[in-house]
Amino acid sequence: MWYYIIFLLLVPLWTLTAVVASPHANGFSLAVNPKGNASRNFVRDWAAARHKWGKGVPKEIASAFSLSDSLGIVDVEPMGSDDIYVADVQIGSPPQTLKLALDTGSSDLWIQSTDTTYRVNEKGPWAPRYHPNDSTTAHLIQDARWSVQYLDGTAADGIVYHDTVLLGDFKVVNATVQSAKMVTSRFEEEIELSGILGLAKRLPNNIEPPAPSFLSLLRQQLRHQVFGVDLNRNASGVFTFGYINESRASEEITWVDTDPDSPHWDVEFNLTTWGETTTPWYSQKFTATIDTGTTLMFLPDNLASGYWFTIPGMKVDKRLANAFTFPCEVAKDLPNLMLKIPGSSRTLTIPGPYLNYGPVEIDPSYCWGGMQSAEDLSVTVLGDIMLKALYLAFDLERGRVGFANKHLHDV
Repeated sequence: MWYYIIFLLLVPLWTLTAVVASPHANGFSLAVNPKGNASRNFVRDWAAARHKWGKGVPKEIASAFSLSDSLGIVDVEPMGSDDIYVADVQIGSPPQTLKLALDTGSSDLWIQSTDTTYRVNEKGPWAPRYHPNDSTTAHLIQDARWSVQYLDGTAADGIVYHDTVLLGDFKVVNATVQSAKMVTSRFEEEIELSGILGLAKRLPNNIEPPAPSFLSLLRQQLRHQVFGVDLNRNASGVFTFGYINESRASEEITWVDTDPDSPHWDVEFNLTTWGETTTPWYSQKFTATIDTGTTLMFLPDNLASGYWFTIPGMKVDKRLANAFTFPCEVAKDLPNLMLKIPGSSRTLTIPGPYLNYGPVEIDPSYCWGGMQSAEDLSVTVLGDIMLKALYLAFDLERGRVGFANKHLHDV
């Protein structure tokens, strides 16, 4: 009964939410850029994926790779630290520009703010922060809270406001904005990332009592309930909302239904191969989550192993759950990875060089594989290593994902 009462009390505020467009009636676009101060760190990206999609990081690995902060807490950004694509999003009246990562694997819109208590980086500098007291349209939602679990089981938490959010030419009035009261020390020192804007298919956010996710509010106002994603390696990209920019694809977009029971953008594949066109297709059915918030790509173990064991000189790093490494001198010659789109004759091609993450710190003659085994994860994940080679479209109304190869200028 109490839930029903709270729902009735909150409905008048939510129903005031609206999106106003100008001047592009069909939708809007957001430019995204690689995080300005990014320095690649495979271990942290690997650990971030383990946190988000698995059971976290074993204590012995956290200790061996110094993943704990000065307070002894295992400390990894929820999305890793590298290859994050950040958009300028404005919140409040007058608008305050914040730097948010657009993440198809989560659903919260949460940000650092003047409510945030910094335990380690007490004097800054900090990322651009939300100042609710400086916004004439900010309204604290009484008794609303949110929390996100981190690697060691502790939680980052915060409070919730209604405020105006500007996305390109769209204005979302009375949007739900989650203001962090605590973040990990690694996030405290991250000056290029204010927070995260989640774009998961139907995943509830972490607000209690329950409140609509930002995407659920936005989609109601889009004339066409779609968004497109065009990420690029070592270059800027763009997210489009309300329309698909098919000119970025080198072929017609092929649509694939997602798992109707999953709140994520989960798509099934069944045929995989690599190398020359004469290489046989390997038949193994697996469901993969399309996640712009994960840097690495994770395939079923036998497929990942099958690929890397064809590379002369390949080694596994036993310190890191047998992560695959290979001689950097063959990086440009890595075989292409190909996935057949189910129910079609289309093949998605990931150029071999895209699967080179970069040098291993203790032995720069060896490089980390950007594609790894999903053996210890609860799901298979297709992250930015793969997505940067493709054009993707997301259909909110019909719950499907569109794939197309695109023209690449760096291979």
